[in-house]
Amino acid sequence: MLEIEILKKKNIIIKKQLLIIGLVLFFLLIVNACAPFKTPVSINEAPILDRALSEEKNGIRASAAVVGDEEARQIFGIDLAHKNIQAVWIEIENNAEHSLILLPTAIDPNYFAPLEVTYAYHRVFAADANTMLDEHILKLIFPVRKPILPGSRASGYIFTNKSGGMKVIDVDLLGNSIHHNFTFFAANPELSERQGIFKRMETLFAESELKRVESETVLRQTLEQLPCCVSSENGGPSDEPLNVVIIGDMSDWTTAFVRRAYVYQELTPRYAFGRAQDLSGQKLSKGYTKAQSHTIRIWQTPIRYQGKPIWIGQTNSRLGGRFFEKTPLDVTLPLEPYVDEARNDLTQDLAYSQALIKIGYVKGSGRRQEPKAGESSGDIYYTTDGLRVVLFFGDRPTSLAAINFFNWERLADYQ
Repeated sequence: MLEIEILKKKNIIIKKQLLIIGLVLFFLLIVNACAPFKTPVSINEAPILDRALSEEKNGIRASAAVVGDEEARQIFGIDLAHKNIQAVWIEIENNAEHSLILLPTAIDPNYFAPLEVTYAYHRVFAADANTMLDEHILKLIFPVRKPILPGSRASGYIFTNKSGGMKVIDVDLLGNSIHHNFTFFAANPELSERQGIFKRMETLFAESELKRVESETVLRQTLEQLPCCVSSENGGPSDEPLNVVIIGDMSDWTTAFVRRAYVYQELTPRYAFGRAQDLSGQKLSKGYTKAQSHTIRIWQTPIRYQGKPIWIGQTNSRLGGRFFEKTPLDVTLPLEPYVDEARNDLTQDLAYSQALIKIGYVKGSGRRQEPKAGESSGDIYYTTDGLRVVLFFGDRPTSLAAINFFNWERLADYQ
């Protein structure tokens, strides 16, 4: 009986200890949850302004820069990176004769409203601190609802989805029957090793290496002679087909991709022309809805059509698409074998960017790949009609009805 009583007392002591520990943990959680926001004592924007990129045309000067994670914590007093938010600084100096409005949707189709951001950092039982946070952020944002009057200047921050490496900042300014566009390739200050990626594109080929094409007939022949597929690093067997051709300056077609919610994303290397892809990207998820699992890898070629650079790319999607299990962003295998689906989806998607002015199809993207006896199931096989789409981009807005077509192969003939 004595032993039973001792055990009962021990159990009571243990329960009390657990209760005390639980209360302490609960108290700590409450204290953390209620930790009040404190307005930063000082804000140092000098590094952002120093590295901002600027361009001036038609009496309008636009400047832009990406805000680093540490800089964001110092300026806003909250950890934006925790919610995968990235701030972009914008300044517009209007010396033209008409008022302008900045369209933040061009910078990021899924940008965050300022009070949407602050709501994510509100604390329970901290109404006063939450109000302070709201007021602090509202003082720093770009005044997107106010017109930028002639002779005035406006600056501030736009909250975008976080992207790795370089960020394409597409600044669209709208006036009465007037539209101005500026495109900046801005580096993340905390990822300095990637800052030269776009500058490298400008000097990839010497003038003597360029092949200049003027007629559509020669262009078609030239595109059909490009490599059919990507390969391994050592030039091994062909893999996925090179099924997309892009014609246009980088500022034209990268803007189109941004408008359709594509972001720069490093992907596992594929090889063409003896080098890994120059650029790569994928669709950005929209909130709680997964984006289509399309990826694209792009290589610049030495071909110029009517002075415009020509790029070739490979687009596909993972097997299972949006229903595939969660994997790292840079992993793109196993491959959906019907690769033409991704090519067609990409074409339709970019048609809505208002930057695509002409579409065509040429042969050359390989042919149906079949498994051979003795090969492992892990090898890459795909089905294709053998066509690559040609997408010609311009620097002017183009409606769906205004898109023209190269009189080449007809997609309907290959269905």
